[in-house]
Amino acid sequence: MRKVDVLIVGGGPAGSTCAYELAKRGFKVLLIDIKRRIGTPVQCAEFVPLQLFNQFREFFTQEAIAQSVESMLHYTPWGQIVEMWSEGFVLNREVFDYNIALLAQEKGTEILLRTRFLGFEDGYAWLENIDTRAVFGVKANFVVGADGPRSKVAKLTGKVTENFLTTAQATMPLREKLKDLLIYFRDYIPGGYGWVFPKGSVANVGVGIDPEYPINVMESLKKFVEELINIGVVEGRVIKRTGGWIPADGLLPLVRGRVVLVGDAGGFCHPITGGGIANAVLSGSMAGKALANGDLQDFEEEAQDIFGNSLWRAAEKRKKHMKRWDNLEEIVPKTWIAFEEYWRII
Repeated sequence: MRKVDVLIVGGGPAGSTCAYELAKRGFKVLLIDIKRRIGTPVQCAEFVPLQLFNQFREFFTQEAIAQSVESMLHYTPWGQIVEMWSEGFVLNREVFDYNIALLAQEKGTEILLRTRFLGFEDGYAWLENIDTRAVFGVKANFVVGADGPRSKVAKLTGKVTENFLTTAQATMPLREKLKDLLIYFRDYIPGGYGWVFPKGSVANVGVGIDPEYPINVMESLKKFVEELINIGVVEGRVIKRTGGWIPADGLLPLVRGRVVLVGDAGGFCHPITGGGIANAVLSGSMAGKALANGDLQDFEEEAQDIFGNSLWRAAEKRKKHMKRWDNLEEIVPKTWIAFEEYWRII
């Protein structure tokens, strides 16, 4: 049996940032993750806005940044190209995530990899070593659920995310280097969009779709890649593949007694754009500070003030407009932040 101040389930940006904030304030923190190495495999498009860099510079080593970008170009089926300022960085997420966990560890966080959260019983959180099948209990004053969009911590403590987007992504060589993020709206990417996020000579090429539509996400990605090859954006060679789930309901109730949810586990991911790294880091930092100060209600209120309305608005727009994909010229401007209509209509 172990006893800690805070047990954190999940070592992604949210969980590791929370651990970092707590450990540097002297708290005894145990962080667990099912992976062999935190940050691997990568399951996202890897873009973060400049504001995150300005606030958490210690997380951004030279190796963690693949490329800087300034704008996001949106390609519509009706021929319009919309440019939106979007200064920031495309990351090497495997380095970025690992860096945060390493900083947390250097401040005193204990990290157990290949360790699974099983549940709560008799006042303990029960964990399992995946390799040895050894089960052990941890007595923690607080537990932080940072275990992703299908969070088991959330499931065992109350309301969970019910609606998701599904994504598929391939890293591919570029024909020519890009300086901007590229976004494509197409009828074969229903309820979502396609992206090309450059990383020097290669790019993350992916699609995110609403799984309720009758097209497989891999088929959607295949069509998107074929289009990009035909118009000369990428070469026809896949370096690696990945994919995952994006929560699309907005914020859940975040404080559940002595349990706190952060990152995708708490619904901090944007239900339309799918952007989640920055919100994960911010939510982890906010939760860590609130736990250290002994006032979790501050975290709930701050999270709702900063993120609640914008994520709710996006979730409502998705339900109202993106469940039909028959008229993109009408639907896209109402549901994408680069268009003025997004801000006028729910």
